[in-house]
Amino acid sequence: MHRLVCVLSGAILVSSCLPVAAQEQAAPQTAPPASATVSGRVICGDTNHPARFAAVLLIPEKPKPSDTFDWANVKNEKDLAKHFAKNLSQTRKGSGLSAVSTIDGSFEMPNVPAGTYYVVAELKGYLSPLSELSTAERMIGGPDAVKKVQAQAEKIVVQDAAIRVDVRLERGGSISGVVRYDDGNPAPDVKAVRMVMQDDGKWKVDTFNPSMPATTTDDRGHYRISGLPKAKYAVKAELPTDQSTSGLGPGSLDRHPNYGDALVVYSSGVFREKDIKPIEVGAGDDVDGVDLVFPVDNLHEVSGAVTAKTDSHPLNSGWVNLDDPETKTMLRHTRIEEDGSFRFNNVPEGQYQLVTSRAGDVDKDASGGIVQMMNPTFLKTYQDATVPIEVKGDQTGLTVQVAEQSAAKPPAKASTP
Repeated sequence: MHRLVCVLSGAILVSSCLPVAAQEQAAPQTAPPASATVSGRVICGDTNHPARFAAVLLIPEKPKPSDTFDWANVKNEKDLAKHFAKNLSQTRKGSGLSAVSTIDGSFEMPNVPAGTYYVVAELKGYLSPLSELSTAERMIGGPDAVKKVQAQAEKIVVQDAAIRVDVRLERGGSISGVVRYDDGNPAPDVKAVRMVMQDDGKWKVDTFNPSMPATTTDDRGHYRISGLPKAKYAVKAELPTDQSTSGLGPGSLDRHPNYGDALVVYSSGVFREKDIKPIEVGAGDDVDGVDLVFPVDNLHEVSGAVTAKTDSHPLNSGWVNLDDPETKTMLRHTRIEEDGSFRFNNVPEGQYQLVTSRAGDVDKDASGGIVQMMNPTFLKTYQDATVPIEVKGDQTGLTVQVAEQSAAKPPAKASTP
C-alpha cells in the first residue's frame, strides 16, 4: 500500500509539472530586430574612377527629431557642462548609418536596421543633396530637408537581406579668385563664403555648412569654392578680426576678437547685398577671376555709448548693429562694453542706422564666461533704439539713449459667470 501511494504521488507530481514545462517551452522568444548589410561602390562620374574616401550616408525616411536647446535654462557652468557632455556622448555614439569608401571606392555598412532610407555620397568638388541644405536644415532635419534629399537621392528598403547600391557622383561647378587689399597685398587666412540666390531673389548665406564649408585663402590670397550646382552665386569675405595667437607652454593661447572691425566686401566690388551682381554657374562650370578687394583708404570710425534715457547712465551689456536703412539688413555688429561704449572701425562712407538690441544692466557680480554672455543676469532691460547716421568721416562721441522696458502686466483675472 505504501508503495502504491508513493507511485501515485510521483505520478501526480509529474503531471502537475507538465503544464508548467509546456508553458515554458511554448513561451514566445523575442526575435532580434531585422537588419541587413548595405554595401556598394562610389564612382566619379567625370572620370569613371573610384570616388576614394567619400562619405556615404543613409538618410532615414523619417529622421528622429533633434533635441532643441534653450539657453534660458542654462544658469551656471554646471548646466552648460551637462549640455556639452550630452552632445559629446551623442556624437561619439553616432548613428551607424554612414561609411567611408575605400581606395577602390567600395563601402559597407553592417547591421543597418530595417527601414526606408535614401543613399547620399559626399566628396569635395562633387554634387550632393546635402550640400544644398543650410546648417539649420542639416542639423535639425525636418520635412523640408527630407524632401530636398528625396528629390535627388536613391531610395532603398532594408529588410532582412543584404542590399547593394552603387552611387555615381557628378562634378559640380566652381568659383575661384583672389582676396586682396587695394594696395596689391594678398589677404591670407580670410574666409571666402558662397552665397546662392533663392527663387525669391534673396541671398542665402551659410558659412558653417559642414558639407560646404567656407574656403580659407592661402598665403597668396587664392580661394576656390567647388561642388556647386547650377545656380546664381556671389562670394563674400570679411576682414579676419577674430584671431588666435599661441606662444610657448600651457596657457599661451589667446583670442583676439574685434567684431566691430569686420568689414565685409562682396564679389561685385560692393559693400551691401542689394548691390551684388550675381555670377551664373552652369553644370560643371569653372568660373575664375572672381576677386574680392578690401579698401584701405576712405574708411572711418563710428563710436559712442549706449545710455539709459531716464538718468543717462551707461549700460553694460547688449549689441549695436550697423544696418542698411533701406533694406534693414544688418551690415555689422559689435558688443556694448562694460562702460557702455561701442566702436566700429573700417566703415565705408554712406547712410546707416545704429540699432541697439538686448541692451541692459547686467549684474557685474554674476559669474562670467559663455553662460553670462548667452544668458546674462539682467537687473534691467531696455527697448531697442534706432539712430540714423551718415558717414562721411569719423563719427565719434555718438550717444544712443534707450528707454527702459515696461514691467510686464499681471495676467487678467478670469471673468466669473
